[in-house]
Amino acid sequence: MENNDTKRTQNLRASIYLTISLFFAAQCILFSAFAIPGGFLARYGQLFLALSAGFHVLLLVMLLLFLDDFIIESTGKKLDRVNLANLITLSRVSTLPTLLVLVLAARDYRIRIPLLVLVVLVFLTDFLDGRISRKTNQVTRVGRMMDSASDYTLLVVLSIIFQYYSIIPKWFFVLVLARLGIQTVLIGVLILVRKRIEPKSTMMGKVTVASIMVLYSVEIANMAVLHLPPFIMSSAEWIVAIIVVIGIFDKIVSFFDALRPGPPAA
Repeated sequence: MENNDTKRTQNLRASIYLTISLFFAAQCILFSAFAIPGGFLARYGQLFLALSAGFHVLLLVMLLLFLDDFIIESTGKKLDRVNLANLITLSRVSTLPTLLVLVLAARDYRIRIPLLVLVVLVFLTDFLDGRISRKTNQVTRVGRMMDSASDYTLLVVLSIIFQYYSIIPKWFFVLVLARLGIQTVLIGVLILVRKRIEPKSTMMGKVTVASIMVLYSVEIANMAVLHLPPFIMSSAEWIVAIIVVIGIFDKIVSFFDALRPGPPAA
């Protein structure tokens, strides 16, 4: 039994190494597909390599630290390789440094329309991996942690960039960061109290993240091709802001629910 578990762990490690290596190579190809025709490979190539390589090394280390969480939650089955749902989640996580550099380059180079397509595809993977994991019974602990972390990391990266380029108003930027900051603090408190935190999503939390992602997609589309009247974009921002505020209260309620002691053992 011990030999089987050791072999499973070895196979899982090998799968993680291979997966991260392939995703890093894929991001290099993706960036080159934008940078070479766009003419900014020399200007942004080193920045991309440094960010992407460092990020993928960090991602590799984190996955190796959470080997015990590659478990199908409904059955308790331990995985010996990265499953399909986790691959889709990792594809979104892996794209973050590429997306960051491309958005920076988009100010001076004509890549906004293909960049818009890429952002939309990245957002779509958020819905795709969850659907696949539930339909194929592949929901894992590590998958839920990665899914949640990738959503918020993507929102932080885009929020900073959008504010830098004045795509979103400063008050909205502060509100989004406040929402993410409050959640980070609440999770930290739960970790201190419970020693371990199981990632749990509420419906309002999902709606909040999805609404921000949709708004950011529309903001990019508006910048690139739509050119909607300012009052329409302003109205959309206020609607999403209201959803974010409701989401903050929802997170606080969820936090206090999580602090309640569970039922006594039989």
